[in-house]
Amino acid sequence: MTGLMWHAGVLAVAALAALLLLRRIPGGGPRPPVSAPEPPTPPEQTLTEIRWWERRLAFAYDDPGKYPSLVRDRLADLAAERVRLRHGVTDPGRAREILGDDLHTLITAPRAEIPTRAELARLIARIEEI
Repeated sequence: MTGLMWHAGVLAVAALAALLLLRRIPGGGPRPPVSAPEPPTPPEQTLTEIRWWERRLAFAYDDPGKYPSLVRDRLADLAAERVRLRHGVTDPGRAREILGDDLHTLITAPRAEIPTRAELARLIARIEEI
């Protein structure tokens, strides 16, 4: 009888230990929602954004004094965001190394010349590469 009580006691302790371990395992309760990847931009929105940039560039070519506020500052924001997100860089010296002298001059020079369409396309492609 003593042997049976001893086995029953060991089984009770094992069951209690298993119960305590199971309580520590996260349950099947509500889980945080898994964020779905962002859907691709609809073509209509892309065309709208392209037209928006075209208008800004046309205004800048018509009135070169507006180039800094209409185009250059927006390009500088895009380049700064790319450098920060992709390289974790906020230091201006290191950012200049990543951007290259021509792109850095385009987005920081106070009296920069308005680039030609081909040059602007090349520099925008450089921002996309970053």
